[in-house]
Amino acid sequence: MTRKYVFGPVASRRLGVSLGVDLVPAKTCSLDCIYCEAKHTTNLTLERREYVPVDAVIAELDRVLAPAPELDFITFSGSGEPTLNTGIGRVVDFLKTRYRLYPVCLLTNGFALGDAELRREIEPVDRIIPSLDASCPEEFAAINRPAPGLEFERFVAELTDFTHHARAQIDLELFIVPGVNDSDESIRRFVEIIRRMRLDRVQLNTLDRPGVVDWLRPSSPENTRRFIAALEPFVPVEAVGPFRYRTRSAGYTPDRAAQRVLELVRRRPATVEDLELALGMPEKDVLPLLESLLEFGEITAERQARGLFYAAPETLRKEN
Repeated sequence: MTRKYVFGPVASRRLGVSLGVDLVPAKTCSLDCIYCEAKHTTNLTLERREYVPVDAVIAELDRVLAPAPELDFITFSGSGEPTLNTGIGRVVDFLKTRYRLYPVCLLTNGFALGDAELRREIEPVDRIIPSLDASCPEEFAAINRPAPGLEFERFVAELTDFTHHARAQIDLELFIVPGVNDSDESIRRFVEIIRRMRLDRVQLNTLDRPGVVDWLRPSSPENTRRFIAALEPFVPVEAVGPFRYRTRSAGYTPDRAAQRVLELVRRRPATVEDLELALGMPEKDVLPLLESLLEFGEITAERQARGLFYAAPETLRKEN
């Protein structure tokens, strides 16, 4: 069966097994981001219209979904900005009426989320992942290269308002561009913007596939950790680029869980069982936290007679 508007399923780093829905022709977008894996924007526009026939999209989805494939998400993504298509609401309504067992995700640059009509159209969507790659107008111009008429301050205000009114899970994606948006001052500005939003998670991304410009380089793990340290006191953080990280905690705020582990193992090496008792956290939550701390070099591990002991590097010693 030939497809024009539906692609996959693909194995997504963020969404598991995801079936993609493409609502605009390549490459139609309100931004021309320097990192976009779909390459240079050829139709830089703010105009909302039915760029591809929605009836055809719905018919194709019906054919693909009728056999009930195993999917984690149906995702609006692909060749450009999906919210530019005025028929997105009809597709959402179709999925939520006919195939309601599948969660629906929207990947968006976020610049139309202040539009009241669009908000009504996407209200049933389960997860929305908007982007915030700039902490000031200068970074916005350098990284996102917007269509004329898009203003950074207005975008931030409208996105912030949207996060407080949407029912969907909202994961904000922040693309780190070394040398452009990763200064200490940039990170401070990101924190001030993000702490005013209602978010479920911040996803830190960086170059993983070739972008539009040849000078772009990925953020190093050490550099990405600067963003994690600054943001985790306010929101759970996940790194989804070449460097992987995800906040995990049970009964603690994201930063507090890691802090408590470090407080304990700096004083005395501990096993997983020791930490379970001390933290009141189950093993399934303790182990990923320890793996993250090991990956960051915050703790070390050494096998002793009683098991595997975790400690701060300066405190690891033989168990008596």
